[in-house]
Amino acid sequence: MSRAIYWFRHIRTKQVLATLERSVLARPRLLKGQIPESLRPSKIRPDHWTPLVVAHGFETEKHQTDAFTLATQPGHPLVPLTREQLDQYRLLPNAAKRLVDMDMEERQIAQLARTLIYLEAVRSPAVPQGGLKMYWETMEWVDKVEGAGLKWPQWVQHRLLDTIRGNIILNPELRSTP
Repeated sequence: MSRAIYWFRHIRTKQVLATLERSVLARPRLLKGQIPESLRPSKIRPDHWTPLVVAHGFETEKHQTDAFTLATQPGHPLVPLTREQLDQYRLLPNAAKRLVDMDMEERQIAQLARTLIYLEAVRSPAVPQGGLKMYWETMEWVDKVEGAGLKWPQWVQHRLLDTIRGNIILNPELRSTP
Protein backbone atom coordinates (compact mmCIF):
# COMPACT_ATOMS: atom_id res chain seq x y z
CA MET A 1 0.00 0.00 0.00
CA SER A 2 1.39 3.34 -1.00
CA ARG A 3 1.12 6.58 0.97
CA ALA A 4 1.41 10.26 0.05
CA ILE A 5 2.10 13.72 1.49
CA TYR A 6 0.12 16.64 0.06
CA TRP A 7 1.20 20.29 -0.03
CA PHE A 8 -1.57 22.83 -0.64
CA ARG A 9 -1.03 26.50 -1.43
CA HIS A 10 -3.40 29.34 -0.68
CA ILE A 11 -4.34 31.01 -3.96
CA ARG A 12 -4.35 34.53 -2.52
CA THR A 13 -1.58 34.58 0.10
CA LYS A 14 0.80 31.89 -1.27
CA GLN A 15 0.90 30.19 2.11
CA VAL A 16 1.66 26.46 2.03
CA LEU A 17 0.12 23.78 4.20
CA ALA A 18 1.27 20.14 4.24
CA THR A 19 -1.02 17.29 5.20
CA LEU A 20 -1.24 13.52 5.02
CA GLU A 21 -4.86 13.76 3.84
CA ARG A 22 -6.23 14.59 0.39
CA SER A 23 -8.12 17.57 1.79
CA VAL A 24 -7.09 20.61 3.82
CA LEU A 25 -10.33 20.40 5.80
CA ALA A 26 -9.58 16.88 7.04
CA ARG A 27 -7.32 18.27 9.79
CA PRO A 28 -7.86 21.98 10.45
CA ARG A 29 -5.43 21.89 13.42
CA LEU A 30 -2.52 21.50 11.00
CA LEU A 31 -2.94 25.15 10.13
CA LYS A 32 -2.17 26.14 13.72
CA GLY A 33 0.99 24.05 13.78
CA GLN A 34 2.44 25.13 10.44
CA ILE A 35 1.50 28.79 10.00
CA PRO A 36 2.24 31.41 12.69
CA GLU A 37 -0.83 32.96 14.30
CA SER A 38 -0.18 36.44 12.93
CA LEU A 39 -0.09 35.08 9.35
CA ARG A 40 -2.97 32.61 9.58
CA PRO A 41 -6.07 33.14 7.43
CA SER A 42 -9.16 33.73 9.55
CA LYS A 43 -11.12 30.90 7.89
CA ILE A 44 -10.11 27.77 6.04
CA ARG A 45 -12.03 27.85 2.80
CA PRO A 46 -11.43 24.71 0.72
CA ASP A 47 -11.86 26.64 -2.52
CA HIS A 48 -8.88 28.88 -1.60
CA TRP A 49 -6.43 25.97 -1.29
CA THR A 50 -5.07 24.19 -4.35
CA PRO A 51 -2.59 21.27 -4.52
CA LEU A 52 0.98 22.46 -5.06
CA VAL A 53 2.80 19.13 -4.98
CA VAL A 54 2.10 15.54 -3.91
CA ALA A 55 4.87 13.15 -2.84
CA HIS A 56 3.56 9.64 -3.52
CA GLY A 57 5.16 6.27 -2.90
CA PHE A 58 6.10 5.93 0.79
CA GLU A 59 6.01 2.27 1.78
CA THR A 60 5.01 2.47 5.45
CA GLU A 61 3.19 4.94 7.63
CA LYS A 62 6.37 5.50 9.68
CA HIS A 63 8.38 6.43 6.59
CA GLN A 64 5.60 8.78 5.50
CA THR A 65 5.49 10.40 8.96
CA ASP A 66 9.30 10.78 9.14
CA ALA A 67 9.42 12.51 5.76
CA PHE A 68 6.39 14.65 6.68
CA THR A 69 8.04 15.80 9.92
CA LEU A 70 11.23 16.84 8.13
CA ALA A 71 9.49 18.45 5.15
CA THR A 72 7.14 20.58 7.25
CA GLN A 73 9.90 22.34 9.19
CA PRO A 74 10.18 26.08 8.47
CA GLY A 75 12.24 26.35 5.30
CA HIS A 76 14.74 28.81 3.89
CA PRO A 77 14.65 30.31 0.39
CA LEU A 78 16.31 28.43 -2.47
CA VAL A 79 18.88 31.21 -2.80
CA PRO A 80 19.94 33.02 0.41
CA LEU A 81 18.90 36.66 0.66
CA THR A 82 21.56 39.29 0.06
CA ARG A 83 22.43 41.96 2.62
CA GLU A 84 20.58 44.54 0.49
CA GLN A 85 17.42 42.43 0.42
CA LEU A 86 17.58 41.96 4.19
CA ASP A 87 18.02 45.71 4.70
CA GLN A 88 15.05 46.43 2.42
CA TYR A 89 12.95 43.92 4.37
CA ARG A 90 13.82 45.59 7.69
CA LEU A 91 12.66 48.97 6.36
CA LEU A 92 9.23 47.69 5.33
CA PRO A 93 6.21 48.52 7.49
CA ASN A 94 4.82 45.58 9.49
CA ALA A 95 1.85 45.07 7.14
CA ALA A 96 4.20 44.75 4.15
CA LYS A 97 6.49 42.38 6.12
CA ARG A 98 3.50 40.14 6.78
CA LEU A 99 2.81 39.93 3.04
CA VAL A 100 6.42 38.94 2.39
CA ASP A 101 6.34 36.36 5.20
CA MET A 102 3.11 34.83 3.86
CA ASP A 103 4.79 33.84 0.58
CA MET A 104 5.87 30.35 1.66
CA GLU A 105 5.90 28.54 -1.69
CA GLU A 106 9.62 28.83 -2.42
CA ARG A 107 10.66 28.09 1.16
CA GLN A 108 8.51 24.97 1.42
CA ILE A 109 9.62 23.61 -1.97
CA ALA A 110 13.25 24.24 -0.97
CA GLN A 111 12.63 22.44 2.33
CA LEU A 112 11.07 19.51 0.46
CA ALA A 113 14.08 19.25 -1.86
CA ARG A 114 16.52 19.48 1.06
CA THR A 115 14.55 16.81 2.95
CA LEU A 116 14.78 14.36 0.05
CA ILE A 117 18.50 15.08 -0.37
CA TYR A 118 18.99 14.54 3.38
CA LEU A 119 17.08 11.23 3.34
CA GLU A 120 19.34 10.03 0.54
CA ALA A 121 22.53 11.25 2.25
CA VAL A 122 21.84 9.45 5.54
CA ARG A 123 20.57 6.36 3.71
CA SER A 124 17.28 6.57 5.58
CA PRO A 125 14.90 3.62 5.47
CA ALA A 126 12.23 6.20 4.56
CA VAL A 127 13.62 6.25 1.00
CA PRO A 128 11.09 4.21 -1.02
CA GLN A 129 12.47 1.12 -2.75
CA GLY A 130 10.40 1.74 -5.88
CA GLY A 131 11.13 5.45 -5.98
CA LEU A 132 9.08 8.48 -5.07
CA LYS A 133 6.73 10.13 -7.53
CA MET A 134 6.32 13.89 -7.20
CA TYR A 135 3.16 15.27 -8.82
CA TRP A 136 3.51 19.03 -9.45
CA GLU A 137 0.92 21.71 -10.10
CA THR A 138 3.47 23.27 -12.49
CA MET A 139 6.79 21.73 -13.49
CA GLU A 140 8.57 25.09 -13.19
CA TRP A 141 9.37 24.32 -9.53
CA VAL A 142 11.52 21.35 -10.57
CA ASP A 143 13.64 23.64 -12.74
CA LYS A 144 13.80 26.37 -10.07
CA VAL A 145 15.21 23.92 -7.53
CA GLU A 146 17.82 22.66 -9.99
CA GLY A 147 18.61 26.24 -11.02
CA ALA A 148 19.38 27.05 -7.38
CA GLY A 149 22.04 24.34 -7.29
CA LEU A 150 20.08 21.57 -5.56
CA LYS A 151 19.89 18.18 -7.27
CA TRP A 152 16.85 15.97 -6.95
CA PRO A 153 17.79 12.41 -5.89
CA GLN A 154 17.83 9.77 -8.64
CA TRP A 155 14.93 7.88 -7.07
CA VAL A 156 12.54 10.85 -7.47
CA GLN A 157 10.32 10.97 -10.57
CA HIS A 158 8.52 14.19 -11.52
CA ARG A 159 5.06 14.19 -13.07
CA LEU A 160 2.32 16.71 -13.70
CA LEU A 161 -0.61 16.87 -11.28
CA ASP A 162 -3.94 16.59 -13.05
CA THR A 163 -6.65 18.66 -11.33
CA ILE A 164 -10.14 19.89 -12.07
CA ARG A 165 -11.69 23.07 -10.66
CA GLY A 166 -8.27 23.89 -9.27
CA ASN A 167 -8.34 21.63 -6.23
CA ILE A 168 -9.77 18.21 -7.14
CA ILE A 169 -7.01 15.71 -7.95
CA LEU A 170 -7.72 13.44 -10.93
CA ASN A 171 -4.54 11.34 -11.09
CA PRO A 172 -5.70 7.71 -10.67
CA GLU A 173 -2.62 6.76 -8.59
CA LEU A 174 -3.49 9.44 -6.04
CA ARG A 175 -7.21 8.80 -5.89
CA SER A 176 -6.65 5.28 -4.57
CA THR A 177 -4.27 6.49 -1.85
CA PRO A 178 -5.70 5.91 1.65
